[in-house]
Amino acid sequence: MTRVIATAAIPPIGREAFAGIGPIEQLGDERVSLRDAEVLLVRAELLCAGDIAGARRLRVIARTGSGVDNIDVEAATRARVPVIYAPGAGARPVAEGTMALMLAATKRLGEHAEVLRSGTWPERYQVVGRDLEGAVLGVVGLGQIGREVARLATAFGMEVIASDPEQAGATDAGMRVVSLAELAENADIVTLHCPLTDHTRGLIDHRFVDRMKDGSILVNVARGGILAGEEVLLEALERGKLAAVGLDVFEEEPPSPASPLLRDPRVVCTPHTIGLTRSWNERVFAGLAADTARLLAGRPPLHVVNPEVLGAARA
Repeated sequence: MTRVIATAAIPPIGREAFAGIGPIEQLGDERVSLRDAEVLLVRAELLCAGDIAGARRLRVIARTGSGVDNIDVEAATRARVPVIYAPGAGARPVAEGTMALMLAATKRLGEHAEVLRSGTWPERYQVVGRDLEGAVLGVVGLGQIGREVARLATAFGMEVIASDPEQAGATDAGMRVVSLAELAENADIVTLHCPLTDHTRGLIDHRFVDRMKDGSILVNVARGGILAGEEVLLEALERGKLAAVGLDVFEEEPPSPASPLLRDPRVVCTPHTIGLTRSWNERVFAGLAADTARLLAGRPPLHVVNPEVLGAARA
């Protein structure tokens, strides 16, 4: 059987999907070494060039998600190891999670809960939320998730504008596509859905936030590094530029327990889990298992990051 090794815990549904390839072993268990991996399942853990170079038997790297910024793809390409992934599998779950964070922020659920936990029953109008209907949503990133968020937001009666920092001249028939600066100036709520690249790292900085309306809301379910540091959000909350924030991702994961963001009731946080649903797991692992089987049989996979390595022997 093929040695399938995972860098982190894999749910039963994932183990079932890979049953025909080989039992999934986990790093950290006794007698399990990265050097023995033929197929490596990677979740959010970093996979560096040294890891790839040391795994001489490695034939496939499978990323259980749509982002591959935690994998040194250049090193994998040099080693002639294909990196497969699951684009689009989590579009709907992540989009629904985005709407959940957006609703929690606009309805000020964290602040309501804080008042109750303090042991008091608030005055009727002490904490007042707002409606999504009629609000302008600015979607940053026009991939599958961003487009699905736009579709759901439209059903809530929101006006949607969008900008894609990775696609100059991007268009979309269902919404108005604008510059990033225009989006910041006109949106009541900004939600981030672009990949983390050299171009988007630190994209949301003090200059962007300064352009936003006073009392705006920002939601990030993409990558923590798209924000230019926690202080951008903290300062914006302090001076009222931002009324609330929704976060599923952080610059460092896990974030420090001492982070002021985790203690602020205006910040609704989840631990990079907003899109983790049973249907997501089913689609991701079924797709990865099918593509892994194709590669091991010498056939091209459906979703590969570095297709130039296909058919080439490992260096």
